[in-house]
Amino acid sequence: MLWLQGCSLGCPSCWNQAALPFRGTPTDGQEIVERVLALQHAGMIEGLTFSGGEPMQQAPTLLGLIERLRDSGGVDLSFGMFTGYTLGEVERGRYSMFEGRGDEASIWRAIRCHLDFAVMGRYNVNAPANLPLRTSRNQRLHLFSGRYRESDFGEQIVEISIAGNGNAKVTGFPVLGELP
Repeated sequence: MLWLQGCSLGCPSCWNQAALPFRGTPTDGQEIVERVLALQHAGMIEGLTFSGGEPMQQAPTLLGLIERLRDSGGVDLSFGMFTGYTLGEVERGRYSMFEGRGDEASIWRAIRCHLDFAVMGRYNVNAPANLPLRTSRNQRLHLFSGRYRESDFGEQIVEISIAGNGNAKVTGFPVLGELP
């Protein structure tokens, strides 16, 4: 999973508040490319999934990273994405904080050509789901290639880690009202 920093969607009860501000150290992506390819060549990963923050609010950079990975030898890498935007929004180019550049829809089409799957739709804390990869009933899993079927994505899991000082950290896909 590669987490992109920054999101302006403002979903109530967003579970990844730390990824909302558009701040951090800019990168040319070379270290990411090298690390991902090393993991792939070592047989440790089959692909990379983009999340955030909001990957589509950094779509030109995301596309550049995907193309660099492909050009650098990551031909067989699988690519997935979690985005708060719906398929209709991105197809109409309505995903960018900088809408109006005119190339949003074409950037999406170029990204989509590389994606095997995407979970799309805003997080809604009041519509919990237990479907594979989705935390809200309104979210849709789109399969863009023949690489995966929905049944390839397993049951949602939750991990609760409790540190020595008593701090608890929940990761995974918790469903409102259900304990792991």
